[in-house]
Amino acid sequence: MMVCYSSKVYLDCTHTYNSGLNTGIQRVVKNIVKNIKELEDEFGLEIIPITAQNNTYLKFDTFPHVNKKNNSLKVLLKNKYIKFRALLSKILPKKIYDILYSPRLNIYLSTTIDKLLFSKKINIENEVQLQANDTLILMDAIWLHNDYSELAKLKKAGVKIVAIIYDIIPISHSQFCAIDLTIFLKDWYKKAYKYIDGYICISESVKDDIFEYIQQNIDKNIDMKKFDYFYLGAKFTQNNDISNVPQSFKQIFDSSDTYLSVSTIEPRKNHKYILDCFDALWENNIDVKYVIVRKIGWEVDSLVKRIKSHKEYNKRLFLLTDVNDARLIYAYKNSTALVFASFIEGFGLPIVESLFYKLPVLASNIPIHKEIGKDNISYFDLTDSNSLFSIIKNKNIKQVDNFIWQDWYQSTKELILKSRGF
Repeated sequence: MMVCYSSKVYLDCTHTYNSGLNTGIQRVVKNIVKNIKELEDEFGLEIIPITAQNNTYLKFDTFPHVNKKNNSLKVLLKNKYIKFRALLSKILPKKIYDILYSPRLNIYLSTTIDKLLFSKKINIENEVQLQANDTLILMDAIWLHNDYSELAKLKKAGVKIVAIIYDIIPISHSQFCAIDLTIFLKDWYKKAYKYIDGYICISESVKDDIFEYIQQNIDKNIDMKKFDYFYLGAKFTQNNDISNVPQSFKQIFDSSDTYLSVSTIEPRKNHKYILDCFDALWENNIDVKYVIVRKIGWEVDSLVKRIKSHKEYNKRLFLLTDVNDARLIYAYKNSTALVFASFIEGFGLPIVESLFYKLPVLASNIPIHKEIGKDNISYFDLTDSNSLFSIIKNKNIKQVDNFIWQDWYQSTKELILKSRGF
């Protein structure tokens, strides 16, 4: 039976639309937008992706093409600015330091660069006006949505405002993040709080974390009913066509003992712990391979140098930064196990993907991994340098039986339904 709604749901995708990025949050945003048409038909409900441009909201049908060169230029400009700012902060008074690190200035600079590098032709006829009883879901990089006067206007007009929370790692584990991100998020939670009707998190663990943070730092009387969670979907395919996977890639996985990590290389992902483990395995004449897939992130120069100068590099140790979906699926299907050693996560999508492809998972025993993986995976202790070593050496790896997870359509449906419940 179709449920019909008279009001509309708007999905604020501003950062993904403007930035040209396609990782992390941006991938989530795009996958959700891909599934709204089918839900519109099922619910009889208009679900409209929008972008904030020049103090108004504009609807759009598709995301612009990603310009990789401009992305690289943006990263270069950002890094140059950060180094210049760090130099100035050492020689200028504290008042100047506060200005240099203020969210308003840095968000302005970031969005200005986005407009210059990723400018799009937008038809003003696509302008939308949100009305009373409509729902606005802030589903993108929320800390960059700092137009609080606009949120106040929408709130006064009777628009329900819901924020998706991916994690609070920049606050709870700031040692693993750039200082800007920590400052931005703290500022956003404090200033946006009075306009937000509900927070929908991507896991129960994140829901508990954000509730505790707001209760302790913003509103000690906050009602838990203002918080909910949904699980991200995953894009699965059983397509066995490997014709486009080059032989050189296949050869990496021709061993019966090849272990895989799928995540951006950054401090909180803890690749160092895994590499230390494999060094110990190789020193004990245990013939195993370790393959790292995904891009190189921040603050890992020494680790990347260690990998690329390693005597096993491109022999039994591999770093693959340009892996498309077909190659990734091949890696999932032809490895011995996924190794996921994060100190902290908001979700951990590679765990879900691995289990779907029947690839066993070895993961650090943190709460979110246990929430997602339950008893389907093998856990190791990050405080014990021998924990992962013992699992691999003794092949004490839990095999995957039956694992079921929702796709992006089901995930999007859950999000929309829960956003209407506040």
